[in-house]
Amino acid sequence: MNNQESIGRLAAIVYRYSQVHMNNELKKYNIGIGQIYFLKKLFKKDGINQEQLAESLTLSKATSTRAIKKLEKGGYIIRKKDNTDKRAYNVFITKKGKKLENIFKNISSDWTETLLSGFTEDEKEFFFNFLKKAIENASANKEK
Repeated sequence: MNNQESIGRLAAIVYRYSQVHMNNELKKYNIGIGQIYFLKKLFKKDGINQEQLAESLTLSKATSTRAIKKLEKGGYIIRKKDNTDKRAYNVFITKKGKKLENIFKNISSDWTETLLSGFTEDEKEFFFNFLKKAIENASANKEK
């Protein structure tokens, strides 16, 4: 089936549009799409060791350090020396950073609604189920 050849391309187009949209929405907060992943992780586990944070996001130390410095400069996080390892830092989200949690959820929810506008409820459900199945298939293939 010829459609299978274009699945990756179509997914990449949606991904690029999503990235552009998110970056445009986040400009007013002086945050890029890359910093969102750090904040989302901190929303779930505040005070994580900086190195563990980078590892959990599968990012290099250099990339992680740049993102953390930008977030710290913006007042969204603070770093504190680890009590048990004075060479390490733990990363904490600030009140200013915590205010972004609902903002991120709203941006994401609004974008999902934009992407699914014109879909019936059944089509939305099928779409999500198809995407989940495609992800399962891709994941199973990765393990081969």
